[in-house]
Amino acid sequence: MQPHEGEPPVSAPSCEQGARVACAPAPSPSGDAPSPLPVIPDPYLTPPLRPERRQLSTLAVSSVVATLFGPLGAVAAVVFGWAARREIEQAPERRRGHALASVGLSLGVLLTLGWCAAIGFGAWMWRVHSGAEVASALEEAEALPEPVSTASPAAPLPDAPPPAAQPGGSVPLRTTHRRLGALSIVDIGVDVSTLSEELAKQRAEAYAQGEKVLVMTTSDACEPCRGVDRSLSDPLMQTALRSVRLVRVDIDVFKEDLDQIKMPRRLYPGFFLLSPDLTPRDGINGGEWDDDIARNIAPVLGAFVRGQYTTRRQPWHPLPGSGVRL
Repeated sequence: MQPHEGEPPVSAPSCEQGARVACAPAPSPSGDAPSPLPVIPDPYLTPPLRPERRQLSTLAVSSVVATLFGPLGAVAAVVFGWAARREIEQAPERRRGHALASVGLSLGVLLTLGWCAAIGFGAWMWRVHSGAEVASALEEAEALPEPVSTASPAAPLPDAPPPAAQPGGSVPLRTTHRRLGALSIVDIGVDVSTLSEELAKQRAEAYAQGEKVLVMTTSDACEPCRGVDRSLSDPLMQTALRSVRLVRVDIDVFKEDLDQIKMPRRLYPGFFLLSPDLTPRDGINGGEWDDDIARNIAPVLGAFVRGQYTTRRQPWHPLPGSGVRL
């Protein structure tokens, strides 16, 4: 039978059958099972692999966050921002966030300058205010009338010498208490019964007012003592002895009392801090500085009353029998 025109021959296989025959494995000569053919991927049918996403730099984020933590945070932001920029520039294929690091670096620089200006302005304002306060206190102290005795009246001791006529180094008849700026000054009068009782009273009053007692041994004939007295109104001394009660004791009037509480009186002016039993627990004298002026005295006494005066010209040696030793 002849096929019509345009029809394939009857014995010819179809296209689908030909494809199956072409794809079928060829039988092996030995008659075993055919081996599988390798699979060849079609690049037009397989989607391309997605590129790996770059990670955001942790240092860049830290540089922005650090700006929220005050002056130290501003400095840290500068460091983190600079380090993040270097990290991203050295490995741009792995890190991103260059713009964020630049923002953190810029904010850190601006905030650091702002904090420095604010701190400097605050320090300047505090210094001006403190100087004005000291000057006002000195003017007020100079305008005050002569101090009135705060001790209760009592009969003077029979054997006590009369008060000296010279001001500054004189011993008052009764204990006097006055303020000179930020400093309290107490002169022990000759009418006290015992020095130890008066010192205990002064320490109790000083404690109630938040003051620290500093005992000064003095004498009328002591010119270095007068140098210390003259320097008390200086702003340097006012700052060094702020919240201090300076109790001045004459070594000639209270000779026996000083020996009783083991307070040295050979070198004067002497300055002593009291222990609980009213004996001196630490002491220095005027030999710790050169000229008796405020700029020499203030650093020594300021450190001494705060327990920070360690390097001394003369080490402290308490008299035999004293209670507390440092």
